[in-house]
Amino acid sequence: MPHTVLLAEPRGFCAGVVRAINVLDQVLESGDAPIYAFHEIVHNRYVVDDFRRRGAIFVEDVSEVPPGARIVFSAHGVAPGVMQAAHDRGLRVIDATCPLVTKVHLETKKAARDGFDVLLVGHEGHDEVEGTKGEAPERTRVVD
Repeated sequence: MPHTVLLAEPRGFCAGVVRAINVLDQVLESGDAPIYAFHEIVHNRYVVDDFRRRGAIFVEDVSEVPPGARIVFSAHGVAPGVMQAAHDRGLRVIDATCPLVTKVHLETKKAARDGFDVLLVGHEGHDEVEGTKGEAPERTRVVD
């Protein structure tokens, strides 16, 4: 017997992305500009453009952020090296990493510590993949 699959259009954001959007929104509403965000907060041109219009500055590297400034890390999370670079520059970090992404980071570190290799399914270069891979780069291989 055939089944019908219905796809919702448009799809919404996951809870972690909604949380990150809300964090950046609240920081912008505080009026204490400028506010930097590491990479685009979400893969949605309308949302990103609205944040830019409101004064968010999206950067690809923490070296682009003036020392002491505030930076928001998106729901995708960041590698430990990125977090360390932010602290080394004296940046005020607002970490909006999704709790589920944080769990994946912790599990990746644990697996590597326990001697396992980690096969990470995702797209090389994607923010979330880079953050997770950065937790145990010597033990993690990306399967694209």
